[in-house]
Order: sequence, then C-alpha cells, then structure tokens
Amino acid sequence: MARKRKKSDIRAGELNLTAMIDVAFQLLSFFIITVRPVDVITQLDVFRPSADPIKKDTQKPPPVIKIMIFPEGFSINDRPVELQDLDRLLTKLAGLDKTQTILIMCASQSPHGRLVDVLDLCAKSGLINLSVVSAG
Repeated sequence: MARKRKKSDIRAGELNLTAMIDVAFQLLSFFIITVRPVDVITQLDVFRPSADPIKKDTQKPPPVIKIMIFPEGFSINDRPVELQDLDRLLTKLAGLDKTQTILIMCASQSPHGRLVDVLDLCAKSGLINLSVVSAG
C-alpha cells in the first residue's frame, strides 16, 4: 500500500538581499577610497627624434635651456626672471638658434596657467624642441 505524503507548511528559504546589497556597497566604497589615481602626465609619450646618420658625431650637443616654473615666478638657467623678461630672452634665443632644446620644469604647486604661458611664449618665438617635466 502506498503511503501518502504529508504536506508540510515549510516553505523554501528566502534570500535576504538587503544584507548582500549592503556588503556590495561597502566593498565598492572601500575600493573607491583606496584606489590611487595614475598620474596621466607622467605616462604621456614624448616625441623623440630618431638618430640622423648624416650628421657627424663630432658635433657637440646643443645647449639645454632650463626654464623652471614656480608658484611665485620663473627662472631661466637658475636665474629668476619675470614673464616679460622671459619673453624677451626666448625671442633672443630663438634668433640665435630655433632648434635649441628647451627643458621646462614645473614645480608641483605651480599653477597650470604658468606652464601654458611659457609654452605660448616658446611657440611665439618659434622654438620647437621643448621638453616638459614635473619637478616634484
């Protein structure tokens, strides 16, 4: 004789989604807070001219003009100058040789607008070999 099954009042377990959503948001906030952003400027590719086999090796490398940008002003080859003097000096340097290498170093607290001003002056003077670096 076959037995009859008793129907029980027990229902299948329910899943509490509130706790799972809470844990997911806590993990999301943890990862957002602890992520360190990548400095995009240091990852930029810089145009590097290839070696020219036609040039002789006896030529000495061109002098590097170093322009420092500080929060309070500028300096060219470690000599403090104002923006107007920098414009005059860059125009004079471009008159001598437009292919001189210009190294522009920005202090970390210097405003971005000062870098743009120096780049504008270099473009106005016709200087084309520019390198921009961050100086801690």
